[in-house]
Amino acid sequence: FGIKMREELDKQLCEKYPLMFKDRHGDPMDTLMCWGFEHSDGWYQIINNLCDNIQHYIDWSHKSHAWDIKWNEEHADEPRPVREIVPQVVVDQVKEKFGTLRFYYQGGDDKIDGMVRMAESMSAVMCEQCGAPATTRGPGWIRTLCDTHEEEYQKRR
Repeated sequence: FGIKMREELDKQLCEKYPLMFKDRHGDPMDTLMCWGFEHSDGWYQIINNLCDNIQHYIDWSHKSHAWDIKWNEEHADEPRPVREIVPQVVVDQVKEKFGTLRFYYQGGDDKIDGMVRMAESMSAVMCEQCGAPATTRGPGWIRTLCDTHEEEYQKRR
């Protein structure tokens, strides 16, 4: 079993979310993203959906902030609170650990933290190889695999 996501999937995520994965090919002294996505292909969709939700939320915060400022300029007699801009998320590392996804990053806020925790918990029931329904298994190396991929894993041992 590989511990790297396929290069084409890696490239798709980095192209679709350039602000989040700006350090993908950075210096190993500065970021662990230089090693790529350290898990198999089955969790690609979890990561893609997570990144899509995070970036949408950040972009929305920028628009909302600008709308509030414009409103206040145009309606000085009925000002609104100006919503905060959510800091851009920059990903430091994405990997498998103890059979589940780990997504380490800088930036964001509590809502983004909740999105990340939800995505990580979803990986505990999704095959890291193919994305099918799965179970976290042990002993030894803990892995989350569907029955088919667990059978293959056992044959290789």
